[in-house]
Amino acid sequence: MSERTHVPKHHRTPAGVHAPGRPAKIMLHVFVFAAFQSMLYFAVWWFSPQHAKHWLLFIPLSIATFWLFYESFIYWFYLIGMKVPRHRPAPEGRSVDVFTTAAPGEPLEMFARSLPALKALRYPHRTWLLDGSGNPALAALAHELDIERIDCSGVGGAKAGKINHALTQTDGDIVLVIDPDHIAEADFLDRVLGQFDDETVGFVQVVQAYYNQSASFVARAAAEQSYGFYGPILMGMHGYGTPIVIGANCTFRRAALESIDGHAVHLVEDFVTSLRLHAKGWRSVYVPEITARGLVPEDLTSYFNQQLKWATGMFQVLFTILPRTLTKLRGLRKLSYLLSATYYFSGVPILLNLLLPIVFLFLALWAVEMPIRGYVTHLLPFAFCFLGIHLLAQRWMRHPSERGLQWRGALLKLATWPVYVLALGYAIARVDVPYLPTPKTRGDSTAPLLVLPHLVVIAASLAALIYGWYSPLRDFEGTQLMMFFAGLNTLLMLPVVFIAGTETLRRKGVLR
Repeated sequence: MSERTHVPKHHRTPAGVHAPGRPAKIMLHVFVFAAFQSMLYFAVWWFSPQHAKHWLLFIPLSIATFWLFYESFIYWFYLIGMKVPRHRPAPEGRSVDVFTTAAPGEPLEMFARSLPALKALRYPHRTWLLDGSGNPALAALAHELDIERIDCSGVGGAKAGKINHALTQTDGDIVLVIDPDHIAEADFLDRVLGQFDDETVGFVQVVQAYYNQSASFVARAAAEQSYGFYGPILMGMHGYGTPIVIGANCTFRRAALESIDGHAVHLVEDFVTSLRLHAKGWRSVYVPEITARGLVPEDLTSYFNQQLKWATGMFQVLFTILPRTLTKLRGLRKLSYLLSATYYFSGVPILLNLLLPIVFLFLALWAVEMPIRGYVTHLLPFAFCFLGIHLLAQRWMRHPSERGLQWRGALLKLATWPVYVLALGYAIARVDVPYLPTPKTRGDSTAPLLVLPHLVVIAASLAALIYGWYSPLRDFEGTQLMMFFAGLNTLLMLPVVFIAGTETLRRKGVLR
């Protein structure tokens, strides 16, 4: 195995993963309470009658402004609910099938790394390659490793279709589904099987971590976006009884899957499968341990394609499946699924934040009239509370290397707004988006159209900034505030253009 793909032991989750103790819980509640007070402090000032000038413009600006508060609320909701399950030793005698899938075009080298690791899992099991690749070399590799192969050529339904097809040809009571890019630790099954001693548990999810996150800025940024989710958020979901299936590294009870007629076939098949299992009354467990590491997208094209698939799928669920299923969910599960399903709406408030300053400056229409100093002064308490909670939550990240400000992930999320807006349009118009596996290697090119929206925003924001500077209304507080936002938006959109440019230059050999 090459140095780049080796998974050293120090990359494992540190021993003794614990939920917050009493002192930590008190501190979290104090910080969250203070943060809510700072929200109210800012909101009372923001909605002061003398600040609103045009209510038709003030309302969308307020929605865009307060979306950050909404997303913060979601994070804090899960923070204060964090729990960790007690480890249960894996019992002897479980019948376990391990499934990994193969699709056309996936690199043979990836399977040469991941398949031996699956074969080497210590707990007795049968390893199955659900092979839809049509690659004779992969079939030969599976035979060489003595891994059983199920021919999935012509099987529809993408990954979920292969899983359902394999369920009809296997009989293990427990089924681990692991993506082919993930290199499993030998004790993977030992860490999760004991949870199935509780006959009500339908599936057990573990951390999804990566070994290529240092390959590029995009890889690091995409990985950073997952740290909080696989740490505090999923631990909070476990505390509320709502851990969801993630596409990779989930272990199922066969009877649970059979009770919902198999794995859901959908763009977000994992989320829909979770929803159906919880609606059937099955419990789920989140074990916050790194038991395998896989690949994260390394370039903008791969990352944006992945996000388009996920966002479109989640909007489809929110508009069609979730309304029909909510009545079957109990307690906090309803709230948790609703909060999860709204994540990708963030593209709309980001777009509003980008466009409104341009509209205001060119048309001399102000939604608000407030001094920049007052805006910053009233927002600072929230910013300090937000930062304090973020730093406190670092102790529950799943590995020390994940701690920090995660600023790359934040910049990349801001840059993904066109994808999320497009996904919303696709879902509303019912455009069919094909299910494509996330690319396991870097693409050959970065399409200029990927950053065209960002370039348009940058050009329009700079033009509006210059226009406002030379406007006779420059001394108005509303003009100055919108000029501040236009300048800030330009700075926030520049990184993705720089990334796209450097990716293009590297592929042309201009940069190394």
